[in-house]
Formats: sequence, structure tokens, C-alpha cells
Amino acid sequence: MAHSLKTVRYQDESRKILLQNENGPCPLLAAANALLLRGVITLPPPCIRSGVASIDDVVNMLAVRAIEHGSRTGGADISTETENHHEFQLDELLSIFPDLQFGMDVNPKFTAGPAGGGKKKKKGERQEE
Repeated sequence: MAHSLKTVRYQDESRKILLQNENGPCPLLAAANALLLRGVITLPPPCIRSGVASIDDVVNMLAVRAIEHGSRTGGADISTETENHHEFQLDELLSIFPDLQFGMDVNPKFTAGPAGGGKKKKKGERQEE
């Protein structure tokens, strides 16, 4: 899938944004456009020349931004636990990027939590959904 580019004026500057091909949610484009408008990321020159950005281009831009931002937040004084947490979050983020073009899965699964403080079922009672 490819997305056309459009030039817009934002805070007295000319910026390129990505256009949606179909109606519906696209958190990937929303994230990319927010960062493009702020000037945090830029489209690759071939995309600007052609006026089109593929999903791969968009995912790569966001992934590079996440990796670069993650490497700047680290440092010699952070703990191994914190570093492992950052790596885990980055891996999770990079793994969901491609699927964001189809929307977000907002189907939460509620549990009783780690302390098990939820309502206990009686024997034979159905669990409510």
C-alpha cells in the first residue's frame, strides 16, 4: 500500500504529510503525520520526488526514530534493569508497527490482577464476559 503526499503550511512552514487511501483508522499515519508536522522525522528524498510513500517507508521512518530516540535516552548511568525495560519496549513497538496500518486492537482482557482481588466464582457458576 502506498500513500500520496500533500504539502501543507504548519506554523508558517511548508510540511509534507501522508494522505489516507481509504476511510478508517490508521494510527500509523496519525503517528507519522504528527512527527512530520513537528519536523521530528522527514520523508526520504525518493518519496518526496515521487510524491508517494509506501507502508515500508512509513514503518522504516518511525522505526528509525524510535531506535534513535531510545539510544539517546540511555546512558552509562542507567541500570541493567532499566536498559532491559527500554529494549523490551522498543521490541514491542517495532513488532506492532506493521499492523498499525490496519488499525489498533482495542480488545482489552480484564483480569483480577496479580493479587487475585476479583470476584470469586461459585462452583458451577458461569464467568461473566
